[in-house]
Amino acid sequence: MAPGTAIDPLFAGYGYSGDFAMKRLLIILGCLAVLPAFQLSETELQAHTQSFSVGFRVGHAGFFYQSLRSHGEWIEVEPGFYAWRPLRVRAGWRPYLHGRWAWTDYGWYWMSYEPFGWAVFHYGRWYLDDYHGWIWVPDDVWGPAWVEWRYDDDYIGWAPLPPYASFSISVGIRFTTRWHAHHGYWNFVRYRHFGSTRINSYVLDESYSRRLIRTTRGAVGYEVDRDRIVNRGIDRELIERRGNLRIQRTEVGETRERREGIVRDGERERIEVYRPSRSDMEQREEKIEARKADRRLSLDVNRIERNRGTESIQRKENEERPVQREGTGQTIPDNRGRNDATQQRREQQTQEQNRTNTRREQAPPTQRRVVPDRREEFRNVQPQRPRNEQTPQRRESAVRPAPKRESTPSARPPQSSTRKRGKD
Repeated sequence: MAPGTAIDPLFAGYGYSGDFAMKRLLIILGCLAVLPAFQLSETELQAHTQSFSVGFRVGHAGFFYQSLRSHGEWIEVEPGFYAWRPLRVRAGWRPYLHGRWAWTDYGWYWMSYEPFGWAVFHYGRWYLDDYHGWIWVPDDVWGPAWVEWRYDDDYIGWAPLPPYASFSISVGIRFTTRWHAHHGYWNFVRYRHFGSTRINSYVLDESYSRRLIRTTRGAVGYEVDRDRIVNRGIDRELIERRGNLRIQRTEVGETRERREGIVRDGERERIEVYRPSRSDMEQREEKIEARKADRRLSLDVNRIERNRGTESIQRKENEERPVQREGTGQTIPDNRGRNDATQQRREQQTQEQNRTNTRREQAPPTQRRVVPDRREEFRNVQPQRPRNEQTPQRRESAVRPAPKRESTPSARPPQSSTRKRGKD
């Protein structure tokens, strides 16, 4: 296009020549042509939202069936609901015993030495049945370890969470029924042995666990930090201080082999664990052959919450998972709605505490006077017993002296007068 054409008047008022205007126009058109390639694909976002579901299949053996079949047996608790129990284990075996604890970006991570540890200690829940012993109920929510904690000034303990423990992003661990793990669930050690690579050698006998579960304080600390579930448990600094330890952070990586192990790089250690993707868990459906339970389990399946985790985790992951630009290999983070999940949870707890305090302050006067009135009655009851005991004595003393004491002295003068007369 030569100078002097219709485009010249558009830039003439700004002092631009025709060649410069042409170049500017070509740049603008080029930018408009490339812009759609950098826009996010709605189809891709919808596919991502639909394909990411977690915590949906509680009690479904599917993906884990073949991997765990050689290490134990599958039990059909009820139609469509399965549990697995280990075979050929040592006497006194219980979950989270043969392995070690490591501090990672996921909080406290249980590194198991058992071949099935990658599955049963990072997915699902454990339950101690009266007849079948330890059984594992699968789900598809990965965590560094699913345990509850107890501690005091000298000891620290952990126990596997039961199937009644449901995970939620806003709350953390929520029990669907009243639950108190008895001494058979617990592993207690002294603080100085918590970092041992053979921690099972220092776990106390169950006779000590009976006493410690009554004298220790409980803690369950799970939260979501961006795109990961974190097991806070007991504060690391507290364990280091009381156990005189120095606990280093350990990195966690992934491997495509179905195992879990430690890889050493010089003086540093790295944990490698198999974490199947959502697509892997959905594509590898297998026909399940499981025997029906000989006896009815003491586990109440109706109290197990199966769907809550799916909705919460799915919503969080959809907000935070990175996406790719269409037509490019460039990955950009999706920061929509990425407020600190930890801060949100703390704010919710603070609001709940404030509401509880408000309800207490706004209680009806009749309810608020209950405790003072009882205390006042209690105070009055204490002195009433001695008063009641002394009252009859006072009445007797008031009645007794009048006739008797006056009659006695009146009889004495004649005696004295008689004695005087004898002397005379």
